[in-house]
Amino acid sequence: MGRARKPLAAQKGDLTVARQVELEQAEAAVRTGADDLRRPPKWLIDPVAKKEWKRVVTELSQIGIVGNLDLNNIAGYCNAFSLYRRAVTALSSDGALFDKDAVDVMKKYADEMRRFAALCGLTIDSRLKAGAYMAEKKQQDISDQFGDI
Repeated sequence: MGRARKPLAAQKGDLTVARQVELEQAEAAVRTGADDLRRPPKWLIDPVAKKEWKRVVTELSQIGIVGNLDLNNIAGYCNAFSLYRRAVTALSSDGALFDKDAVDVMKKYADEMRRFAALCGLTIDSRLKAGAYMAEKKQQDISDQFGDI
């Protein structure tokens, strides 16, 4: 099995112009619409998850890196976020901060949130990669328009 493919923004090697164009076309070919992201899915577990959905989708839409195929990962993140919040609230209100089982539940949902966050572009690393791509594309567009001034 080969290595995982990286978006053009994450490529570090010297790429020829032809290869850059090829990668841009490949990325454009797999972009999806975002119509399914307009409303939180009905299967989110509670209002906390739905509120987080709206917040996350709004922010990610501004970056332009999510689409319909990300729905399940974003929803998984939002449900894990809500369950994590429940666990933290239960720990702090019950005074069971050192109850091993309760702490394990909190850790489980924190890990689940991290995994989904990485898949959805919610991590700093993934946003920086997307930002680098956008900045590079903008610079390339300026260079294409005005040449080497």
